[in-house]
Amino acid sequence: MKYLLSLLLFSATTFSILSQQISQIGSDFDNCGGTPAYGLYDYSQSAMLYLASELEGVGISAGNSITAIQFQFNSWDNGYELNSQTIKMAHVSESSLPDPGSPDYSSLTISNSTTVKEEFDFRGFNGITWGQFDFDTPFVWDGTSNILVTWENRDGSWDSGYGWLEGRSISNRCHIWYKDDNYPTASSSTDRDLPNIRLHTSFNPLPITLNSFSGKLLSGLGNSIQLDWSTASEKDNNYFTLWRSFDGQTWEDITKVSGAGNSTELLTYQYIDRNIILKSIENNTIYYRLSQTDYDGTTEFFQIIPVEIQAAKTHVVSRTNLMGQEVDQNHKGLIIETWNNGVTSKTYNK
Repeated sequence: MKYLLSLLLFSATTFSILSQQISQIGSDFDNCGGTPAYGLYDYSQSAMLYLASELEGVGISAGNSITAIQFQFNSWDNGYELNSQTIKMAHVSESSLPDPGSPDYSSLTISNSTTVKEEFDFRGFNGITWGQFDFDTPFVWDGTSNILVTWENRDGSWDSGYGWLEGRSISNRCHIWYKDDNYPTASSSTDRDLPNIRLHTSFNPLPITLNSFSGKLLSGLGNSIQLDWSTASEKDNNYFTLWRSFDGQTWEDITKVSGAGNSTELLTYQYIDRNIILKSIENNTIYYRLSQTDYDGTTEFFQIIPVEIQAAKTHVVSRTNLMGQEVDQNHKGLIIETWNNGVTSKTYNK
């Protein structure tokens, strides 16, 4: 059993203790009921989304390593206990949570998902108190993505005496899921106010400064996609890895490209992903992401980019007249043809 002691801190938005910076996001006193864990139920989960602009606004920058988080607890019985708790963090592209949302976050574009504190025991804090949770694994912010913070309660029992977190009134930035007997898996529209947090950070410069990353379809080269990226600086950069996904969830590494080691000059890179089978792709989008690995094996992931494509025009799926009625290819007059890739064309038969 771990006994977590409360840490009383100053009310300033950003301050430092020794070489560590502590930055606060949010200062209102709205009741975020059911967060971080809903003690009325055997199992629960909460998701909290914080924007890149909010992190930048309190002085957190790219390469900062987040080493601890604090929440502002209220009305928990002193000694209230929850076991088997887990905190995770991830980079996310979206600026709001879907409604309804799934507890597996399948509709979000997530990268660098990290279990920052695993299987710990929580004891309630008396009064209105900032409670601190030191991470087992630090989370390095990339400087551009929003951050998703999740708290998983797998205690398996419930008891009275639970309280809530203080926060601010914002829609679709905090959702909760809860259930008795087994862990919640169904989608939920249960929206909550967004909890106030304090993040402990230390500066850990990223091995590279990524200047740009883009992709475009080269239809004249056998349905190929050209990927370009550039770096403003590199430090101990061994190689890049390019990843591809057809749904934004399942990824495969498609190539590795050697890095420059150490450089302070603008460097450009290019790779062509050849012979993509476009007609098998749903939603006309392929997703790519870039990662970098340094000489000691440490890997950093960068923001996901979508590349809009169009499947090959291979066959007609429908023919209609101007009234929208189905006709065949021998119809006299104007025929509107819709192809397999969504493109329409018009022909006129005399």
